[in-house]
Amino acid sequence: MSWLTVGLMWMVSGCHPDVPEVPGAPVTAGAARVVAHLEQAPAEVARVSVTLLAEGLEPRTVELARGEGEWGGTMEDLPAGEARAFHAESFGAGGAKLLVGEARDVTIVAGQTARVDITLRPLLGPPPPLPPEVVAATRSAEQATPGGTLTLRVEARDPQGSALGFTWSASLGRLGTPVEGASASEISWTAPPCVSAGETPSITATVSNALGLSTSRAFTFGGLPECSRLAPGSWSAIAGLSWGRESFSATLLPSGGVLVIGGVATPLHARMTEVYEPSLGVSRLTGGLNERRDWHTATVLPSGKVLVAGGYTATAELYDPATGTSTPTGSMSGRRSSHTATLLPSGLVLVVGGWNGDALATAELYDPATGTWRPARPPLTSHGSHTATLLPSGKVLVVGGDTASAELYDPATDTWSSAGSMQEARMRHVAVPLPSGKVWVTGGLREASFEATSEVFDPATGAWSPAGEHRDGVAAVVLPSGKVLVLLGWQRGAELYDPATGAWAPTGPMVRPRYLPAMTLLPSGEVLVLGGDNDQAIAELYDPATNTWRSPASKTLNRTSHTATLLPSGKVLVAGGGTPGGAVETAELYDPATNAWSTTGGMGTPRREHTATLLRSGKVLVVGGGAGSEPLRSAELYDPATGTWSPAADLETGISTSPKPAAVLLPSGKVLLVAGVLAALYDPEVNTWVPTGSLLADHQTPTATLLPSGKVLVVGGAPSATAELYDPAAGTWSAAASPGQERRRHTATLLPSGKVLVAGGSPVDTAQLYEPTTDTWSTAGKLPLAPRASATATLLRSGKVLLVGGDDGEGGRWSNLYDPATNTWSASEDIGSQRAYHTATLLPSGQVLVVGGYADGWALGMLYTP
Repeated sequence: MSWLTVGLMWMVSGCHPDVPEVPGAPVTAGAARVVAHLEQAPAEVARVSVTLLAEGLEPRTVELARGEGEWGGTMEDLPAGEARAFHAESFGAGGAKLLVGEARDVTIVAGQTARVDITLRPLLGPPPPLPPEVVAATRSAEQATPGGTLTLRVEARDPQGSALGFTWSASLGRLGTPVEGASASEISWTAPPCVSAGETPSITATVSNALGLSTSRAFTFGGLPECSRLAPGSWSAIAGLSWGRESFSATLLPSGGVLVIGGVATPLHARMTEVYEPSLGVSRLTGGLNERRDWHTATVLPSGKVLVAGGYTATAELYDPATGTSTPTGSMSGRRSSHTATLLPSGLVLVVGGWNGDALATAELYDPATGTWRPARPPLTSHGSHTATLLPSGKVLVVGGDTASAELYDPATDTWSSAGSMQEARMRHVAVPLPSGKVWVTGGLREASFEATSEVFDPATGAWSPAGEHRDGVAAVVLPSGKVLVLLGWQRGAELYDPATGAWAPTGPMVRPRYLPAMTLLPSGEVLVLGGDNDQAIAELYDPATNTWRSPASKTLNRTSHTATLLPSGKVLVAGGGTPGGAVETAELYDPATNAWSTTGGMGTPRREHTATLLRSGKVLVVGGGAGSEPLRSAELYDPATGTWSPAADLETGISTSPKPAAVLLPSGKVLLVAGVLAALYDPEVNTWVPTGSLLADHQTPTATLLPSGKVLVVGGAPSATAELYDPAAGTWSAAASPGQERRRHTATLLPSGKVLVAGGSPVDTAQLYEPTTDTWSTAGKLPLAPRASATATLLRSGKVLLVGGDDGEGGRWSNLYDPATNTWSASEDIGSQRAYHTATLLPSGQVLVVGGYADGWALGMLYTP
């Protein structure tokens, strides 16, 4: 075997004269002009031959002719294609092989001649090493499913017989821990819930040998839905709404998203809109309404816009899902709430009844073409908190609403007619059209002692008849099976009604039963339930195939003063914190790949205002904090591989863990803990704490920032208005320039420039920049909505800093961006809920996960998309 050298190759334009041509026929063949250069002993060479080697082609050999200092010849009528190899050999007069050479990856172009230069070298020295060869690559399924897990396996061999090593990488989704043997590796891959337009997940296995040579094999997967795009700079609630709602509207949009509007809450809340995206499991905050609304109506028009009408007002507006904005349109004749709005086949919208102190006996028609309202013939009686159902005939059945009567509206003649009477007056009941064309009504009975049944109206006969037992239903949808899913009032869960038999059957238990929720049948066949009261923000999904409920939201996510740590796997560990019941030891994991929460092992001790530091080993060190009035000196270690906690060494006696200490991972792998006037170093290798000098001043709730120099900057913390520098090499503290003002519960962010941005805190209303090279401070723009204590500051990939929340006034419900390039802050943006003592974590995607904190009602995690 010889050394193989690939010579220089280029293309010579033009058709080869000997390639036969057929008039009008496409040219499919080319030629190669091969030139052999002999490196040594050219005088001994009597013959040179060249063989063409290519997959799918028979080998072809040509003898070259001797020229001046080189050998040459032409191979004609070669099928066009890539990856052609030309192997050259030279022989002496006695037939002994003297020199060899090769040119690889030659492309033959139809109608052209390629020049191929090959350098031939003596048959001396060892053969070149070859890379490993993948002999088998298998997968457990050809298509991926959203959030599903597949198994991938590669088998390989090494031509030299050396040891093999395997590495895996994935462009999307999450990889598990590989299981490896001497010649094979197997790994699990969890697919993302969706992909961007035109994006295909790729998982690559790379096999390397002991000589440093490697070979890769890629797996690609289709079958995943396209993600709905989150606009840059937008906020989204994870697995639910940005805040709990009741008396709101939830409307299925043509895009598959569910538009959520209004509800009983603060005026600011009630004007905010959001769109729950089932494919992403998030709810996007969108533009605000012009007025606050609850007990209003929302109707999708043929244009795709949504007519939002009434809600203790006569005004109406049009919401545009494409832009997330709302514009005023014509107003109704008077105020209405708890009315109905029905899109008629003509494209007009019929609004009936409602309340304005008393139940109303009026109706109006909205014309989207003109944006105006006109009176419709009034109904026969007043209706409020009633139902209106569009029948296959085009007529509208209006039922109940502080009355037992029902009536039919005929849009063709603008007339009303009686549709009989139910057994008793109903309001806030449910009415659903059945596949049979009948309308089924249950719930909403005003006399609790009345032993009534559900009822069904038959448009063919105009009569009402009993239809099974009564249930106090507050929301209902007809499933593809024809059965009706009914949510029961007073937080009693849900049941299934079968119109064919009139029988009721239970569903699986709900994650969180609700009071006044909204329920939407999704195109997937699942049923989405949102809201219910001001403490109900999480979303739930009902799966008719399994008769079960699920929610990707956490059940114990209401936390304050907790910690959030990004793990090497890409998951986020949220541990401890305070709840209305006190400090907790529980912990949870957020998985960005599936946008879902799961529980993991709890700490041994409940604690809040502790620190959490990711060690080089991948474990997480939690230190200090407290569960009562006394600070804790204990520490614990979380192991992501097992999902369990184990005790770490306690802090030495005398080392205080004052409320909210600060911790920094040093380049040495040790952890510096700063608490009050004392500091300590934790060594993970030997599991010990060692005091490391006293600070020059007392720092309660300070910040500690690792500088590019390796030193640590400690700033503020009551009652100190000073800053200090810790030198890990010497284990000593020295004074840094003073910022000139006391700060408590502020933020400190190391910028790409090496400067440190210190923002917020109490009681100041400024932001400052520290320059380590000159030991000086300067003003960092004008901080909006200051002072803001217990906020979070996150350095984004763009170099900007995202400041979120804070517990001083309305500043807690806003976010701002600091731009180091201009030294300015952006205008405040609403994040949905007031937050303080929360956490903010930069995810591998570049998004920011905001978890917990003091909030209005149930505080779900929020996702910021830069």
